Amino acid sequence: MAIHFQHVSYQYPSGSYQFYQAINDISLSIPSQGEMIAIVGQTGSGKSTLAQHMNALLFPSSGSVDIFGSTIRQKRDKKISYNHLRKHVGLVFQFPEYQLFEETVQKDIMFGPMNFKISAADAAELAQKAIVQVGLDETYLKRNPFNLSGGEKKRVSIAGILALDPDILVLDEPTSGLDPKGKSQMMELFTAIQKQTDKTIIIITHDMDLVYRYMDRVIVMHEGRLIRDESPDRLFHRKNLAELHLDYPETISVLAAIKAQFSLDIDIYQKDMDAALVELRRAVGK
Repeated sequence: MAIHFQHVSYQYPSGSYQFYQAINDISLSIPSQGEMIAIVGQTGSGKSTLAQHMNALLFPSSGSVDIFGSTIRQKRDKKISYNHLRKHVGLVFQFPEYQLFEETVQKDIMFGPMNFKISAADAAELAQKAIVQVGLDETYLKRNPFNLSGGEKKRVSIAGILALDPDILVLDEPTSGLDPKGKSQMMELFTAIQKQTDKTIIIITHDMDLVYRYMDRVIVMHEGRLIRDESPDRLFHRKNLAELHLDYPETISVLAAIKAQFSLDIDIYQKDMDAALVELRRAVGK
């Protein structure tokens, strides 16, 4: 496995001699290829803290994380090139402004490759490839990133990480603040990238509809602990997800309510509204 957590815990300092336990005794493996993985859980459950251990932005308070052959423990190891690890595992923050700082989109995307001693000419070529990969045309390269829309900024911040060609791409709430059409477009983009490159893509999200429709695997965090690691189908067949502060996807909730109200023979486990309508028509004989 490309990333392997072994009994990892992490505490944030929260005052004089006080600590907040963000994640607790996490054991988990992530492959470098072939999976779309969601990390879900209520606010404060440890999702972002978990993700920041995946490329050694945070070091465990206890336990260890193996990242592409390097073992990360509590203390910094001078023998490990942490920048090299972060090239393997690219992390895109929730707010793109945290990653955008240059005067043009092109310079922003080129910054990462050039930081790894890639020539300006080659970095410009990588920027050109990455901007197209995220669904924007090459005219965006000359634009100021701070004059873009929220969705465009997100795409540019993703392009900046893709230009490094990471094996694993980790995205923190990439669809937050987008309208339903924008969310679908963003998820279709990630799905296309995953199919084209076979990279593993990890997405932190609160949106259960997107999890159910697009993801292969769901990691559920609750109060700092990993309590589920399974397929979306298996997760959403479980009862009482509200106890974990999780919602059911809209299709399941709506079809379950209709089934209960009208005593219809409905398969409620439909992944999108088009499929839900087909199932409703079947159930009523139309």
